Amino acid sequence: MRSIGIINRFILKKRFEDQGGIMKKGQTAAAILLLVFALNGCGGGVGKTAFAPTETSLYVTKEGTVTSADVEICENDYYSADELKAYAQEMLDAFESENQSGSSEKKAEITECTVKDGTAKLLITFPDAEEYLRFAAEYPDEESGIQVESLDVVSVQDGVEKGYIVGSNFYKAGDEKTEVSAVDITKQKKLYVVCVTGSAKLQTDGAIQYVSEGVTLNGNTAETPEGETSYIIFR
Repeated sequence: MRSIGIINRFILKKRFEDQGGIMKKGQTAAAILLLVFALNGCGGGVGKTAFAPTETSLYVTKEGTVTSADVEICENDYYSADELKAYAQEMLDAFESENQSGSSEKKAEITECTVKDGTAKLLITFPDAEEYLRFAAEYPDEESGIQVESLDVVSVQDGVEKGYIVGSNFYKAGDEKTEVSAVDITKQKKLYVVCVTGSAKLQTDGAIQYVSEGVTLNGNTAETPEGETSYIIFR
């Protein structure tokens, strides 16, 4: 059975309860699978640098925080934003109690949760990429286009020291015909690099300047290819 995102997990739970059941952790996969097939009208939406996502995507900042946006179309109006937020908070609390890294006092937090006009939106901000990756591994969503194996956000200078950028082909944002050398990029100041392996749709808190080969830009959203390591340079 394919894993699904938090919003769809919540919808499944609500539908199961409406049918007189109680969603338990040890419930059989067969019962959940039947509900997955019954789930209609909840799929990906569509996407935008003040982060206002209209599709499932990621948002990264210079400080290294990562916001995960889960956006689903839901035809029924009886889903409550308060109930969705409470459900997501339970998942976060369970995750944090089982994954005490000890490296930071900061915790992931729900920064937006709405159910409006047939669309459910849930934004969770993680203190760093490592915490996001741990959560994504704990609660995978194989239905979304976000299948990230690794993620890091650092200054270009720190990125070079980690082996990023050098040796890759880059293009100016919005102009795929203008190739820019990695050396020219490393000479510039106040630039940051997102290093991501795997497919993702992501935005940054600064304007994207350059992208490595294979990355496509749709407005402010960069889309990275599956199974490859990509670089997004932003200011």
